Amino acid sequence: MKSINEYSVVLLVGLCQSAAAQGFSNLGFESTTLSGPPQVGVPIGTAMPGWGAFFSNASAGTTMVTRVWYDTLSLGGNAISVMDANIGYSLTPIQGSYSVLLFGGGNTVLYSAAISQTGLVPSSARTILVDVSSWTPDAIPPFFVTLGGQSIDMVPVEKFATYTRYGGDITPFAGQVAGLNIIEPPAVGVQPSLLELDNIMFSSEAIPEPSVFGLSALGAVLLAWRGSRCLYRFGPGPT
Repeated sequence: MKSINEYSVVLLVGLCQSAAAQGFSNLGFESTTLSGPPQVGVPIGTAMPGWGAFFSNASAGTTMVTRVWYDTLSLGGNAISVMDANIGYSLTPIQGSYSVLLFGGGNTVLYSAAISQTGLVPSSARTILVDVSSWTPDAIPPFFVTLGGQSIDMVPVEKFATYTRYGGDITPFAGQVAGLNIIEPPAVGVQPSLLELDNIMFSSEAIPEPSVFGLSALGAVLLAWRGSRCLYRFGPGPT
């Protein structure tokens, strides 16, 4: 597995400074108003309010994404896509009406795909939780989460029929303004990799040991702040 540094990910901690004091927003990706047939080149502010996005490669650098797609799947290239239940291909939103798809991949140059937001971490937060799935729910590809420029060790804490909940310890960042990045690197071999992402939450409960695959008590104390969506298709795409 390649490390996060091999993709020269730029931490976009300044993306949402104006909203940072109010905390993170649209963490469940429900703020989009997209509907109808698949769309190309949707402004990210419309598709994913509160979020920024970027593609990164160790040699080629980092490219900010200003436009994304809706209900469109990658054929191999790096991509970011906002999807709802109309996308088909046996994919459905993890929670609510929308989820985000991060495709790591490319043609001759392989890119990681990432979304980013800066906000105020709740003062009582000890854990960040993320619900993820993929083409095959039992085969989640490697992904990275960073907060405040630091990599967060994400471990599976609860498994559901169609997705897995991952959690990581963020205790040092409680009460601080910090940049959050969720990154999907390219697949090893056939491109692209696919990470379906939803339901990002902050919790006041400590992360359980990796061997404990369940968080039944955690749901009652979630400080759930939900989010926005993003889309993309074949190749590096419009930025």
